[in-house]
Amino acid sequence: MSRRFALIAFDAAGFALTAFVLTFAFTQTAWAYVDPSVMTYTIQALAGVAVALSTVMGVLMRRTRKKLLRALNIDENRNKEVEADVSRIDPSTGKVIASGAEGSKARRSPKRSGAPAKGYAPSWTTRLVLSLLVSLFSVGTLLIVAPLEIVAASKGSLTYGLTDVWQPVVLSALALTAVLTAFLTVLRGRAFNLFLMLVFSLGLGCWVQAMFLNHGLPAANGGTVKWTDYKTIGSISAIVWALIVAVPFMLSSLKRQATQFVCGALCAALIIVQTVAVASLFAPEAIQRGSTTGDGDSSDLSEYLMSEEGLFDVSSKHNVVFFVLDTYDTQFAKDSLAKDPAMFDELSGFTWFDNSVGSMIPTRYGNVFLLTGTMPQEGQRWGDFLATRYQNSSYLSDIQNLGYSIGIYSDTLGQQHLSAEDTKRLIYDRTINIRPTTESTMDVKGSLIALAQCALYRDMPWFGKPFFWFYTDEINQRMSDVSEAKGLASIPYVMNDAKWGNDVNRLGVKVNDANSGEAGSFRYIHMTGTHWPYNVNEKGEDIGLYNATLDQQTRGITKIVSDYIRKLKENGTYDNTTIVITADHGDYYPITGPLDKPTSPIVMVKPAQSAELDSQPMKVNHAPIWAGDILPTVIKSMGGDATKYGPTLFDIPEDQPRERFYLETINNDTGDVAALQYAVNGDALDMNSWQLTGKEWRIWE
Repeated sequence: MSRRFALIAFDAAGFALTAFVLTFAFTQTAWAYVDPSVMTYTIQALAGVAVALSTVMGVLMRRTRKKLLRALNIDENRNKEVEADVSRIDPSTGKVIASGAEGSKARRSPKRSGAPAKGYAPSWTTRLVLSLLVSLFSVGTLLIVAPLEIVAASKGSLTYGLTDVWQPVVLSALALTAVLTAFLTVLRGRAFNLFLMLVFSLGLGCWVQAMFLNHGLPAANGGTVKWTDYKTIGSISAIVWALIVAVPFMLSSLKRQATQFVCGALCAALIIVQTVAVASLFAPEAIQRGSTTGDGDSSDLSEYLMSEEGLFDVSSKHNVVFFVLDTYDTQFAKDSLAKDPAMFDELSGFTWFDNSVGSMIPTRYGNVFLLTGTMPQEGQRWGDFLATRYQNSSYLSDIQNLGYSIGIYSDTLGQQHLSAEDTKRLIYDRTINIRPTTESTMDVKGSLIALAQCALYRDMPWFGKPFFWFYTDEINQRMSDVSEAKGLASIPYVMNDAKWGNDVNRLGVKVNDANSGEAGSFRYIHMTGTHWPYNVNEKGEDIGLYNATLDQQTRGITKIVSDYIRKLKENGTYDNTTIVITADHGDYYPITGPLDKPTSPIVMVKPAQSAELDSQPMKVNHAPIWAGDILPTVIKSMGGDATKYGPTLFDIPEDQPRERFYLETINNDTGDVAALQYAVNGDALDMNSWQLTGKEWRIWE
C-alpha cells in the first residue's frame, strides 16, 4: 500500500515539474488579448500532455531497461539470498501435500474449507488518502479554480480582484474539502465506493465541461440569452456527463480496487495540473495582461476604491450632473411616454434631442467615449486605440483645469488597458472619490456566495446553466459591503439603481462646497438604466431580477432620476446646475452581423439658466446630433473653450442635413471580432437612414 502511493507521489512530482517547464518555458505572452481563464486552459492542456508523456516515457524506460539487461546478460537477482520454497505438510500423516510456490501461496492465503473469500475492503488509511485526493480535486475544481479564473478574467468589470478574493476562496474550499474527506473516510464498503465515485464524477464532469464543452458560453453582459440556441452543445454535454457518472460505477462494479486507485491517481495528477494553472494567474505577466487586453499593468491598483464620496453633494456655485443610463434608448422613452404622459414632468427646463446617434457599442467602448471623446482612426489597430484613449484626450484635464471637482461613478472605465501609472495619473488622481483604501470593503460571505454562483454557471452542464446565470452588476452588489458606518468614502459604488434612488430620498442631495472645486462640481453617474435583466418597477422599487418589464424599467429609472432633480429644486441649486441625461449606447443586443434595427441613446440636457427658463416644460429638438456633441456642451457650460470638441448640442440646426458616424461591434462565440462603421443620414430611428461605409476595424489582431 505505502509503496503504491509512493509511486503515485513520485509520478505526480514528475508531472508537476514537466508541466512547469512546458508552461513557463514555451508559453508565449500574447501581444494584445489574453484572457487568463483561457490561458489556464492552455496550461492545463500542456500539463495534461506532460502527464501522458511521463506515463509513456516511464513504460518505455522500464521496457528498455529490461531489454538492455537481457542483452548484456545481466541478472539482477545474482548473489541475492532467496528464501527457500515452503512445503505444506499434512499434520495427521506428516506427508508433503504442497510445495514450492503453491505451498507459499497456501501459507500466505489460508482459508477454511467452505468459507467464502472476503471482498476488497480498503483500510482506514487507504480510504483517507483516496477521499482526500477525490475531495480536493472536486472541490478545488469547482470552488477554487473556477472562481479565481473568473475573477482574473473579469478585471475591469468586477469591483474586487484576485488579491481580494483568493484567501477566503481557498480557505473556505479547503474547509469544505476537510469536511467532505472526513465524511467519505468514515464510510465503508459499498457506501464508500458509491460516494467516492459520485464526488469523483462531479469533479471530473466540471473539469471536462470547463475545458471542452463551454464553447459559445454566453457572457454575463446582461443580454437576453436564448437558451434554445444551445440545444446541440447542450445535448452533447448531457451525454458526456452521463458517461462520466456511469463509467466509474460500471468499472468499480467489476474491479473496485483498481478503479478506486485509478480515480485517486487521476485526481492527484489533475490537482497538480490545476495548481500550475491557478499559479499562472498570479504571475506578473497574467496580472499585467488582465482579461480584456494585453496591454497595461494594473497590478498595484487593488488598494484603490471607487467610493460614493461626493455622490450626493453639489456645489453652491455651479454643477454639471451627467447621468449615463445604460441602454436607455430614445424609442424606449417614446413608448413609455405614450403610456405615461406625465413621465417627464419633473424635467422642466430640459431639451430632448430625439434624433440622436451614439458613438460605439457596447458599454466598454461607449462609456469610455463619453469620458474621452476619442474614436479609432482609420488604419489604427484596435488594441492601440484602447490603450491610448485617455492619453489622446484632454477632456478630464480640461474639466479639472476649469476649477471643477470630478466625481466618476462607473464600473466601466477601461483602465485595464492602461498601465498603473497612467491609470492613476489620467483617471484616479483627477477624482475625489477614487482613492487608496487601507481596509477591505468586501463582504466575504456575499462574495463567496456570488463566486460560487459564477462557478456553477461555468462548470455545470448546459441544462443546468440557466439556473446559475448571473449579471455582472448583481455580482458586484453581492460582493460589496455597503454599510454606512464608516461614511460614504468607505462605501464602494455599485450600479444598483433602486438602492441609489432610496439613498437620494433618504440622504437627500446636499450643498457641500468642501467637495467642490473653485468653480463647481462635475459628477459622472453611470447607472444600470434600461439594461436587461429588468428589476425595477414604475415606482423605482427593486422587485427582483427578471420580474419587471422594459416599460416598468424605463419609467422606474426615469422616476429615480426625477427624484434627484426634485432634490436639487428643493435645495435651491437647480438653476445653477447643468444636467445631462444620456446613455452609453441605445438598444443593444449581441449580434454576429450588421444591425437589423436602429439604436439611439436618449439625450436630454438642461443648462444652468434662469428660474423662468427652468420652470418651462421640456422641449423636443429634432436636430441630427450624436454623442460627440455632448462633450463640447459640457465644456461650454463650464465656461471653457468648446471649439476644439466641435459644436454644442444647441448649435446644430434642426433643418440642416448632417452625416453622423457610429461603430457597431459584432460578436461571435469568442467575443468581439470587429467594429463596423455606419453613416447615419436622416432620422436615427429609421433603419433606412443607416448605411455601412465599408470601413472596419478588426478587434484583437
